[in-house]
Amino acid sequence: MRKRTKRDLTTLIGLVVIVASVVGVNGYMRRAGLRETYEKMRAALEAHHRSEGVALIDWKELQAVVGKRKTGATFPASLKEKDGRLVNIVGFMNAIDQFRNVQEFMLLPVPLTCYFCDAPPMRDIIEVKLDKPADMVNEPVLIGGRLRLHEGPGPLFFYTIENAKWNEAVQDEEMTEKVTEQQHRLHLIEGFRELKGESALLNESAEEEMLPGYTPPQHTGTEE
Repeated sequence: MRKRTKRDLTTLIGLVVIVASVVGVNGYMRRAGLRETYEKMRAALEAHHRSEGVALIDWKELQAVVGKRKTGATFPASLKEKDGRLVNIVGFMNAIDQFRNVQEFMLLPVPLTCYFCDAPPMRDIIEVKLDKPADMVNEPVLIGGRLRLHEGPGPLFFYTIENAKWNEAVQDEEMTEKVTEQQHRLHLIEGFRELKGESALLNESAEEEMLPGYTPPQHTGTEE
């Protein structure tokens, strides 16, 4: 009797393990299939905006970031160049604490189905702070705003997009080179030298000839 009970218990445990394995594999395959679908949706929207001339950050650039929250992130040089500048990126909205009239949320390359079951790495999470409230949506969205990188240990997020616009592209400020003709450059240089007392013109002995002044007639005090 005891052997039979032990055998039945072993069989039951084996069945539980098999069922759990099947469920786990099915869940993994389902998530993998969903991820592929979401990536295609995001890629289609990215292609649409790029065709309209919108410059986008590629998620592959963010995936080059290494580090942990405890130690901090190490950013690639290409991403450091964008720190403090206006950028655009396409991703999926994920709620932090609410779903309507949100002004702060997480942006990910694919939607987050369960934070505990499928938690994304920190490099895949962007904190977004909107300039105007918006509702959460399931579809990918375009986010444009000012990128801030958070260096050092212990950040809540590796990056934040501030003053962000929802489904609206922003254009980065372009610095234009100041062009000055060669003649004016020489004048500017000579002018600075004069201010500093280093100009050769100050050492010339010859003084500039002044035109004779005009002497007004003197009043004699007599009237005709």
